[in-house]
This record gives sequence, C-alpha cells and structure tokens, in this order.
Amino acid sequence: MRYRALAAMVFGITVLSGCATVDPWADTRIESEAKARLVAEHDANLTRLGVVSREATVYLSGTVESAEQKEKAETVVKGVRGVKRVVSTVEVRTRPE
Repeated sequence: MRYRALAAMVFGITVLSGCATVDPWADTRIESEAKARLVAEHDANLTRLGVVSREATVYLSGTVESAEQKEKAETVVKGVRGVKRVVSTVEVRTRPE
C-alpha cells in the first residue's frame, strides 16, 4: 500500500514538473543579451539600468534622464529573443541645471 502511494506521488510530481518546461539557461542568456544591447546604445547611456530575467519576463530598474531613454531601453529589451514581457520600474530624473 505504501508503495502505491509513493508511486502515485512520484508520478504526480513527474507530470507536474513536465508541464513546466523552463530552460534554466534561457533567463541567463536573456539577461546577458539585454545588458549587452543596452550597453551598445551609446547615445542613450543605458549602462546603469538593472536587468533581471525570470521565466522570460525582464524586469528593468534604475533611472534615466529622459522619457525617450526609458522608451528606448524598453524597446531594446523587448527585441531580445525569448523575452515574453518587460516590467519597467525605470524612473525619469532630469539633471538639475
């Protein structure tokens, strides 16, 4: 009887984990590529933004100097292969003159 319960539990875990086929390296690749693309945007100065990817959702954080820079960062990250969604908490802070 114990073996049946154990077998049923193992089967259930196997089935459930099979449904969540997430490549653990995909988020690492997405983060790396997103950071590289942001650094490559020389005229926008997006190098200080935080980039974290979890299950193909990219979380952007930090501050930029204009709404255009914020939009550019979001657009650049959305263009990375495998990104399903971008959540941005990037703030626009203009420099005092």
